[in-house]
Amino acid sequence: MPNLAMTKGKRLHQDTADLKSLALALGLSQSTISRALRAHPGIPEATRRRVIAAAEAAGYRPNARARGLATGRTETIGLVFPLQRLQLPETNFVDVLAGISTAVTARNYNLLLSPFEDDEASVLRKLASSKSVDGVIITRPLVRDPRIALLNALRLPFVVHGRTEAQEPFSFVDTDNDNAFERLTDLLLDYGHRRIVVINGLAQFRYVAARAAAFERAFAARGLAPPPGAIEFVSMTEATGYETAMRRLGDPAPPTAFLCGSVFQARGVYRALAQHGLVVGRDISVACHDDGVRGCSAMDLSPPLTATATSIRGAGEEIALILIDLIEGKAAAPVQKILPFELVLRNSVGLAKPGA
Repeated sequence: MPNLAMTKGKRLHQDTADLKSLALALGLSQSTISRALRAHPGIPEATRRRVIAAAEAAGYRPNARARGLATGRTETIGLVFPLQRLQLPETNFVDVLAGISTAVTARNYNLLLSPFEDDEASVLRKLASSKSVDGVIITRPLVRDPRIALLNALRLPFVVHGRTEAQEPFSFVDTDNDNAFERLTDLLLDYGHRRIVVINGLAQFRYVAARAAAFERAFAARGLAPPPGAIEFVSMTEATGYETAMRRLGDPAPPTAFLCGSVFQARGVYRALAQHGLVVGRDISVACHDDGVRGCSAMDLSPPLTATATSIRGAGEEIALILIDLIEGKAAAPVQKILPFELVLRNSVGLAKPGA
């Protein structure tokens, strides 16, 4: 019966020899070959293609275990998220996941999905203690998020999708929610609207708080105050958009414009307005923020919806690439990136009616 330890050693030695042969044939170092096969950003594209072509011709397949022993890494990152996000009928989670997966695949890493129902902290502790991942991505940060202190204490590399008010250093990728909602509010104010209702997200999340503050800041900059109860804190679904619009249209002084946190909510507002016989852009204006989610775009509504837009899939790619760079020591922590937005004016916004 063969000795198992000797067999493993022989396989690892064979992997090393293959890598050495490839390096000798190309006149490159083994580390350069290894980085090229992992699509390291520091390797020129021409070199990467040359290495890949030679590796394919030689039938070389890098062994993940051998790489792990050499680097001390699992080459796996974890995505920790509430299980509920997979169960929602309307969510941007799939688009975030698609972006993360694209980046992970390009860098030859693996992705471990770690959903939780109640106790996210125990999931993070388990991932850190088991050393099953090199780093983690966390999502939907609270205004003051205790996970930042926990992950720093665990010394587990991490990147947050979004920002929080934590005082400790942390890496994040976020949409420019502050300026996006200020621009949208300014636009509606420019068109003469004062009775604006914001259909926002749930108040515990930092991006929701940022949007609410931006809305109030735009009014204050003109010496104005929003109407009482102007901001509604609800979940980001078509149903809540519809229900909120139906209720607020019954106000003694109904809104002349709605500002929505997502296209899902805006779609519900359109439905409510149609039920009241109101024409979007003529009788009442609607604007929103659009994450570019597949199957629900601001351009798809009739009339097309005025919106600020960023790519949620692009955000997912940025998050994963930053985390991998942190893991490999190629980026100084913290890395903080705020994604720009584009404001596209379409037919859903018109002038407020005189006296409104």
